[in-house]
Amino acid sequence: MKRIYPPLVCLLGIAFALPILAASAQTPPAGAIPNISEFEGIEAAISRTWSLDVEGMIAATPDIEPADFDQGVTALSAMVLRFDTAEQARAGYDAFLAGMDVELVDLAQAGTPTVTDEPVDDLGDTASAITLNTSTEDQETFFRFVLVHHGEYFFLTSALAATSDVVVVADELAAYLVNDGEDQGDEANFVAEGTSSGGLWGLMPTEDNELLGGLIPIFDETLFPAP
Repeated sequence: MKRIYPPLVCLLGIAFALPILAASAQTPPAGAIPNISEFEGIEAAISRTWSLDVEGMIAATPDIEPADFDQGVTALSAMVLRFDTAEQARAGYDAFLAGMDVELVDLAQAGTPTVTDEPVDDLGDTASAITLNTSTEDQETFFRFVLVHHGEYFFLTSALAATSDVVVVADELAAYLVNDGEDQGDEANFVAEGTSSGGLWGLMPTEDNELLGGLIPIFDETLFPAP
């Protein structure tokens, strides 16, 4: 019988709900992040998620225990929004930043949540980080978001981890998008399984990039325009 790993399944289930909520919510609550399609000047928006290679880990270690999946970074996500102008991109950044607290209340689920926020220096035109720490009797998790406005772009990265020292990989991913990624124009090849290329996908790190720490891409989404 195939074993189920409830901690991992639960964490991955909430890990990247925020971009989806922002892309698809029909009537978001007051103060929440608006639907992406409602942002003025939005040209394109995408997201990619990376996670542990669960199947590979089980194949390599059939007797692996659920707790072994919860060490270090469990998953990463990156969302990229491109706007007509830098002013419109800054408005998108501000809207997300203002709505994060509302959305994080939903993502906290069970346990005791603590939310901290801080500015991030020397990244893009302006940047901020918000960390949700949730504690239960059996588990502690850290869910960190980094928001960056940079020219006509707004970037949102997130990381889910078991400890506060490794969850800052979200900052490293944001820095990669700003400093090393390359928008490759309007021609893109979409692959839902996480290997899309061209267009805004050129901003994403390649699968062998060290900052991913062995995580693998598991799915891509086109958030705008709607596919």
